[in-house]
Amino acid sequence: MEVLGQIKQLLDNKKSFLLEAGAGSGKTRTLIESIKYLIDTQSKSLFETNKGIACITYTNVAVDEINERIDNHPLVLASTIHEFLWHVIKSYQKELKIEVLKYNDEESRNPIDDLKNLLKTKTIEYSQYGRKFEEGRITHEDVIKFSSRIFNKYPKIGKIVTNKFPYIFIDEYQDTEEKTVKLLVDDLLTKNIGNITLGFFGDSMQKIYNQGIGKIEDKKIINVTKKDNYRCSQKVIDLLNAIRPELIQNAAGNNKKGSVSFLSCNNDLNNPKNYEKTISFLKNKGWEFERGKDGVLKTKILMLTHRGIANKLEYESLLSTYQILGRWGRDRLLNKEDIFASFILNKIEKLIEFFENKKYGEFIKLLGISGYKINKHDDKKIINDLVKNLIELRKNKSIEEVFNFVFDNNLLVKPIKMIEFIDKLEDEGNEVKKNFYESLMKLKYNEFIPFYNYIEELTPFSTKHSVKGTEFENVLVVIDDSSWNQYKFNDVFSNSTVNKNRFNRSKNLLYVCCSRAKDNLVILSLSNMDGTAMTTIKKWFNGNISYIETI
Repeated sequence: MEVLGQIKQLLDNKKSFLLEAGAGSGKTRTLIESIKYLIDTQSKSLFETNKGIACITYTNVAVDEINERIDNHPLVLASTIHEFLWHVIKSYQKELKIEVLKYNDEESRNPIDDLKNLLKTKTIEYSQYGRKFEEGRITHEDVIKFSSRIFNKYPKIGKIVTNKFPYIFIDEYQDTEEKTVKLLVDDLLTKNIGNITLGFFGDSMQKIYNQGIGKIEDKKIINVTKKDNYRCSQKVIDLLNAIRPELIQNAAGNNKKGSVSFLSCNNDLNNPKNYEKTISFLKNKGWEFERGKDGVLKTKILMLTHRGIANKLEYESLLSTYQILGRWGRDRLLNKEDIFASFILNKIEKLIEFFENKKYGEFIKLLGISGYKINKHDDKKIINDLVKNLIELRKNKSIEEVFNFVFDNNLLVKPIKMIEFIDKLEDEGNEVKKNFYESLMKLKYNEFIPFYNYIEELTPFSTKHSVKGTEFENVLVVIDDSSWNQYKFNDVFSNSTVNKNRFNRSKNLLYVCCSRAKDNLVILSLSNMDGTAMTTIKKWFNGNISYIETI
């Protein structure tokens, strides 16, 4: 029986399942078809009983994609795990306050005095701007923790959740935190067998985040495996099967023959021009690194770290500034969720993009949102001069100076969340945020320009972490074991499992990167590969190895 048929049968029998879908197998399509099957077969009874289908995924971008592909069907709640759990527990304010008080008394490093009285007039709210119990604010970590405790302590609440959402699908299960999977399986499924069906969709080999669970093994969950590969060329599939012999994939679409090759710097490791020589070499072979006239980017360069890309595109100071806030800050920058980055990228840079590309309708619309009025010809000249000045200012002035110009001339309105962030900088415990803000304001605005081009995918660069689910005709993977000790690709090729966790991380990342290529794949190693590794490389790449000094 084909995979979708198996899943339909499991849904009919209310059996929870896990779809292990190799790269390029059409996992997301299977997820969407599974949702549509429930809509087709269960919508009448679900509507009549005021029930729904929940689809939990990893990012807001994925949420938007799912909603679009199911036409925003009213039966389906697509959300991140934190948003889903908050949706189901936020009305239980009494229970939430009990958990907040318990955490404050028993687990907090800095317990708040008289918190019980302070919370009497507060509503517990989920905030992305940090925990502040005395104001009723809890964070994403608290949402997971308190949800699990509430479901454990009050089984009726868990039953209410499963009655409301008898079907819960989890996309990219391998990147879901173990405590979240435990909550879903132990607190909801185990205690409500027959009331709820869980469907996990993903690929354990594509776990590339440290906090992800990777594999799920539970007797209550039936495994379904998808071995098709619709994306990759036959040569790339052969390489993937060598990397992952436990899940042999088969070409299932109009797969091309393609090519794979390995470029080694073993004999010329310290030459700073190795990367540039590789790009020149591939261009001579017909690889295109710029967008074509059709706007399509045919080639993707995958690097291990954002730091590597920031170095090539020259926005290293910007990345360093956001790392003052730790990984949380860097991630919010890269996801455009930070209020300052969002304002610059979605407002200032968009305004300039519309102006420079003569998209005057979009330009005036964005101005109008800020309240700027263009009533006569003189107004057009004024706004024209202001934007031209802004374009020049952003080339060499600080972020603070650009912001002052924008706000003083009423080009755009300062966002309320930005005002709130600044107002709270003097609060106790916000020293790190204050340091970040002051550093950001001093930073040259022009570092945001190449970052904008990177985020808008106007460059061929990506990190290996940001390309899951994407595909390109040609892929250049740049590996460098000397740049970061969390990954060692020599270990993968030499099958050295002395550090098992690092071995698995590196192998998973290699698999994810190689599986992005539709046609041609090249791996460039900027660091040394030992003799054992080179023997494996020759076998996996069918002898297609070149040495950088000879190209």
